[in-house]
Amino acid sequence: MSPCAPESAGKYSLRLAPYHRFTVEGRSYVVNTDRFRCARLDDRTAAFLAAWEGDPRVQPPDDVRGALVKTGLLAGERGKILPDGDARLERDRRAAAGWLAGAAARTSTLCLMVAQECNMACVYCYGNAGSYGGGGLMTAETARRGVDWLVRHSGGNRKLGLSFFGGEPLLNLPVIRRTVEYAKQAGERSGKTFAFSVTTNASLADKAAIDFLRANQFQIIISFDGTAADQDRNRPFKDGSPSYAAVAPRIKQLLSAFPRACGRATLYGETDPGGVLAALKEMGFQNCHLVPASGRLLTGAPPEKALFRRERERAAGLRREAEAFVAAVKRRDPAEAARQLKDRDLSLVTSFGRAPFMTRRLFFCGAGRNYLAVDVDGGLYPCHRFVGLREYLLGGVDGAEDPPRGLFHESPVTESEECRRCWLKYVCGGGCAYANIASTGSPFRPDPAYCRQFGQTAETLLDAAGRLTGEDWEFLYQNNVVIRPPCPLDF
Repeated sequence: MSPCAPESAGKYSLRLAPYHRFTVEGRSYVVNTDRFRCARLDDRTAAFLAAWEGDPRVQPPDDVRGALVKTGLLAGERGKILPDGDARLERDRRAAAGWLAGAAARTSTLCLMVAQECNMACVYCYGNAGSYGGGGLMTAETARRGVDWLVRHSGGNRKLGLSFFGGEPLLNLPVIRRTVEYAKQAGERSGKTFAFSVTTNASLADKAAIDFLRANQFQIIISFDGTAADQDRNRPFKDGSPSYAAVAPRIKQLLSAFPRACGRATLYGETDPGGVLAALKEMGFQNCHLVPASGRLLTGAPPEKALFRRERERAAGLRREAEAFVAAVKRRDPAEAARQLKDRDLSLVTSFGRAPFMTRRLFFCGAGRNYLAVDVDGGLYPCHRFVGLREYLLGGVDGAEDPPRGLFHESPVTESEECRRCWLKYVCGGGCAYANIASTGSPFRPDPAYCRQFGQTAETLLDAAGRLTGEDWEFLYQNNVVIRPPCPLDF
């Protein structure tokens, strides 16, 4: 079956909205891929769709027709005319162009590479040991120029963000301190506010650093691979010594001050995702993010494929977690339901469960649009991953004009044949441009293994969401396990 089932195949064909049909443990579902609306299928409707996929001239009986109208796959007598593929493509291109022309596309977050140095030697580092091909520490003056550039080029955005990155950014904590103070002053002068974040390996997070981060309400992302074996093998110190014993107590101190800090683990080699996730939760992380190591464009190293070779094992693990979540909801155990949702993948079940509130995602992230990175010398790049790749240098923080963004102003959802045909395009947005280039050579063509894995994840989560009743969702809302979505008609 193709990623999206065909709409028609002839003059007398029945025309349906594009959809994706799948089965989990004998439960059949259909997703209207244009609206991302999922519905459970009865046997008769599932059988009809299977027949229609072979011959679009087949006509549905009345009860099946009613089910198709209810799912949004077929317009009712007074329903809107379903847009065809060309109309949807034109609609999406207009939406992307409108977004890019609006204030939302003006830069709102700047990533300052305050340290292109690191005290660790992670085996999978895409930044070439944290140097990004250059090395050095950012000066306070360069950081200030970056803040000024952001204020000048943020348009009508009143809420701005500064992300401190590396290498290990806490190697340059004095400049971070001075930059935060300067940003607050710049915000007062311009009528804008700044939020701050830092991604750290936690090795330098002593009490003084933690007190500063807490006083300035930083969002914290901690790079940590979970188990002692994985951490010591993949994230040793520069001298080759193991790092787990050194960073574990610092991480616990950070989590004491920042309970919602995100634990970000990189999956590499034969790493067991389930073991890593369990270790992150045991450490105390409420938010966990597991990502496969990407290719390294600076060194030419290919993407890490070992994780994708274990797709079946990973998918089975996610299904077990989904089962545990559904079971916790059914027995009205809010603590266990919340604990299961700490997994970043599984947490998406709450979004999928209220898909009518979701908007079409035409870009994977803000890279090259409302998010840019500044290297230690003041050069501007689409995002932190591209730093050091001179072919992606956009300009500098001293420039008066907004730099051209080139291909980053094109949406994979509209410009990639693979993405246009994908049933998850409005959820995925086309994948990370850097990871796409590293794996396929094109920013618009994701790794097929990534697409396959994301599809398996989505089907598992849609199944979990589809098994929850209205009473189940109300239980989650009332116990603050899930935030109740706002009414789209509220003003």
